[in-house]
Amino acid sequence: MSQDSLTAKLAKANGNVEKLCEFLSARREWVSPPEASASYSELNAAASAVGAQLRRLMEQCGAEPVEPPNPPAASVGAGTHDSARLQRFAVFLQDLATWFAAQTDAPTDTEGVEALQTMDAHIVCLLDLFDPESKPPAGPEQSTDPSPGDPPTGPSDPSVSGGPNASVDLEGVPKQLVLDDTDEKPLVQEFRGISELTPLCEKLADDYLDAWKIELSYYNRKKFLERLLRWISSAPEGQVLVIKMKTAEEPYTPYPSYVSRDVLEGREPPQDP
Repeated sequence: MSQDSLTAKLAKANGNVEKLCEFLSARREWVSPPEASASYSELNAAASAVGAQLRRLMEQCGAEPVEPPNPPAASVGAGTHDSARLQRFAVFLQDLATWFAAQTDAPTDTEGVEALQTMDAHIVCLLDLFDPESKPPAGPEQSTDPSPGDPPTGPSDPSVSGGPNASVDLEGVPKQLVLDDTDEKPLVQEFRGISELTPLCEKLADDYLDAWKIELSYYNRKKFLERLLRWISSAPEGQVLVIKMKTAEEPYTPYPSYVSRDVLEGREPPQDP
């Protein structure tokens, strides 16, 4: 696929993901009926799959994540989701993840790279919306400005800390946190059928935040650890989660990236046959 064709498809997919993010963000106070719980779970899983593929391509072309919109749309107030609509959204994201998985080449032009970065930011917003812990507590009613219409239901073309390469900044503060989930040092465990971070992983995360003098409330720490679990679980095969800081000055913002395990261990990455 030519770069021009790939960039055009990425721009179209980015527009659809942005509309979906705006639509669901505007309805972030809505509840899901019991029959929609499966569709909501599929939405979450599909968004995670799209995010993993986006980060793979971003790593391939050397692009860094950008700050997601917060929030991307004004709330329309309370309401109830339609199960069939949520299912259509899930199918859209599943098709998009499948299309991305088939892409071996990353964009090299500025427009294509920016489309990847923007799409990744909106996927982060979607995952936050799907996370029940990210919903704000009950409070005063928010704005009821008109929200955008329904987004497209499918793409037009479905087309630890201190690892071996960890660098330091700010007089010895670890610049990145390498989280490699291995059999020898597991970072994720199962408890009563539920995946959770191991105490080791939580300690590595807490130590990293402490080194940067980042103090999180109980709620925000829990949210950050849940993101770590999601990021570790979404790591592409052969890739390791690496947490970095977006800025070199306060307020520091941790963000995820992925690095080849071969590169971290100082080995030459495998070559295509």
